[in-house]
Amino acid sequence: MDNAALLLFIPTFFMVSATQALCITLSMTLSMTIGVRKSLPMMAAELIGVALVSLLAIIGVAAILLTHPVLFTVLKYVGGAYLFYLGIEIWLSRGKMTIADSSDPLQRVPPLNLAIQAFVIAIANPRW
Repeated sequence: MDNAALLLFIPTFFMVSATQALCITLSMTLSMTIGVRKSLPMMAAELIGVALVSLLAIIGVAAILLTHPVLFTVLKYVGGAYLFYLGIEIWLSRGKMTIADSSDPLQRVPPLNLAIQAFVIAIANPRW
């Protein structure tokens, strides 16, 4: 890595690392809302998702995508379309996807739903 790239990489890496991640925000919010014990399956799924992304980076998925630019372009457009779809879904939900304001903070939330949501957030995190 040359000096100019290193001078850009270090502050960028610091800023990305210093900001709060989606997984941390999800863990903190749900732990405060439904309790730490009920949030544990979600936290485990986040760790599995981060480990999977790390493993894929180690085995060289980036190298594969760089040698096959058409595959990279397809994945880029599919990912963009998915983010557009999620934005429309959130917009149309009109607040239904937010955490309910109820007198019972230990509301019934299926652990599998929490785990799937956390896993998807961990692997689809744009910070990677």
